[in-house]
Amino acid sequence: MTEMRTEHPTLVNFNYSLKNIPTPSVNIYKKRLIEKVESVIKCMRWKAFFFLKEQDTHETEPLEDKYGFKSRRCPPQIEQLKPFEEAVLKLVEDIKFKNTTNPFQTNLKHDIRKINSTQKMLIPADKTCNMYEMDEKQYAKLLKENITKNYEMASNTTFKDINSEALELAEKLNIDDRMDTMAKKQAFITLKDHKENFHADSSTWQKAKWVEFAN
Repeated sequence: MTEMRTEHPTLVNFNYSLKNIPTPSVNIYKKRLIEKVESVIKCMRWKAFFFLKEQDTHETEPLEDKYGFKSRRCPPQIEQLKPFEEAVLKLVEDIKFKNTTNPFQTNLKHDIRKINSTQKMLIPADKTCNMYEMDEKQYAKLLKENITKNYEMASNTTFKDINSEALELAEKLNIDDRMDTMAKKQAFITLKDHKENFHADSSTWQKAKWVEFAN
């Protein structure tokens, strides 16, 4: 069986901070705006609900400790907030957009199209802002080697047992209606390009960062 040839990752220069945000499409912007407005209105309704409840009873009822987990229930509509909510929703409804562009945003869009069209993977560096291009099979090999070097793959049974134990604890604390099950996350590696021998020694390329139970 022929061993896969190991190629050195290729440095990709973007020449700007990767924290820059490209201009979103109109649909994506509207969706995010509506989500945020709904979140603000929901918080205001809950605040008003407990404030009015306290004023009506003239005493503060002790609240059951939920350990920071937020309720998934929708707050009741507050009559006093109706004019404000209607005005805010009218602002969202009447928002106008115009087509605009600049060289920087054009460059961002060009790089996004390039990233989406490539068959290679972009791998971040460990302690620098550099990004490296790598073949998918080579990346998968490095990822597996790093995980199995220090960790043993667990079965689905272990994953289910952990969630079952968490559910029992949540039920005892009466927060099972607020908690999610533990989710699986994709493991990834970063490349240690800050090492002096990074370009000469392939053993310095990797560092395991995230390990989750997988099939």
